[in-house]
Amino acid sequence: MEHTATQERAARAFEHSATTLSDTTATYLDVNQRMIGDLTELSVRAAKENARLVAELQIAAIDALHESQAAVLRWQAMWPDALTDPLRWHQTALAEMAASAQRTISLAGAGARVVMQAADRMQAAAVDTGRRVRDIVEGSGASLRRSAGG
Repeated sequence: MEHTATQERAARAFEHSATTLSDTTATYLDVNQRMIGDLTELSVRAAKENARLVAELQIAAIDALHESQAAVLRWQAMWPDALTDPLRWHQTALAEMAASAQRTISLAGAGARVVMQAADRMQAAAVDTGRRVRDIVEGSGASLRRSAGG
């Protein structure tokens, strides 16, 4: 009779351990699945943001190319004045250089704004994902304590 009672206690202890282990494993699997989902979402958002950034930078590069071609045409149109009215040509050339410098700075600023906006969007996405991962980890601690029975 003593032998059977010991076996039953051992069986109950084993069953309790197996249940606790099963609950703990299920909790870890759930936590891993949720974290992988959030991190995958962040990776997808980063890839989309990267594609968007490349497209916007290409548009800015095309605008800069268009502006440089227009500048070449403007300079070509000024050459006849260089021979007939050098003072007027000098004045026009200086005005064109100042305007070209201003357009160049404007185009560079547009490119910088595009990069900063992309960085801001990625930072917001990373902060949001970090918050969700923190919430998952904090929630998993409570779940693990419950599954451990205390």
